Amino acid sequence: MCADLEQDTSLSRAVNPAKTAAAGDWWVEVHGKAYGPYTPAQLSRFVNEGRVRANTRVCHGADGNWIAASSVIGLTGPAPKDAANDAAPQVANVFVCAEIRSGAQYEFLAALEAMGSLCELNSGLWLVRTKYSAGIIRNALSQTLVAGDRFTVIDATRDRVAWFNLGPEVDARVSQVWNGQLRADMR
Repeated sequence: MCADLEQDTSLSRAVNPAKTAAAGDWWVEVHGKAYGPYTPAQLSRFVNEGRVRANTRVCHGADGNWIAASSVIGLTGPAPKDAANDAAPQVANVFVCAEIRSGAQYEFLAALEAMGSLCELNSGLWLVRTKYSAGIIRNALSQTLVAGDRFTVIDATRDRVAWFNLGPEVDARVSQVWNGQLRADMR
């Protein structure tokens, strides 16, 4: 896959994916792993969702050089917003519960503070007053963590939940309860 970025001096040169990329010819690096190929439109969507940030490394083509996403024209768009609402974003109360074992607490907390007003309720539990959706918060926070770390984002205002690294069994159980019917004795 893409060539490694050693002493790459091309970071200062901007690339326009619409003019240089064949469809599906962009790669994204996350925690040392390359993902792709993606189209320029997909990369732009990832930026708007908060999944690709200015310092995320991307490359064009299987043999391209890794460069910062901020060097790619068109990938430095506006700050992420809730894709479901093009109007002014709705302010929400969001709870974030995290178990961080990797030592990335400071990076995680800095990313969380960037999401809005923050109140620590307990160790590993925060209330955030924010305009961002649970999915955008999950995507931004997940970039600060590694395997073994996990967290849940609960949007109390919009009735949404998102999580990171809980595992397939927990994924299934959360979905079953969150979207499930009330028990017969609770109706």
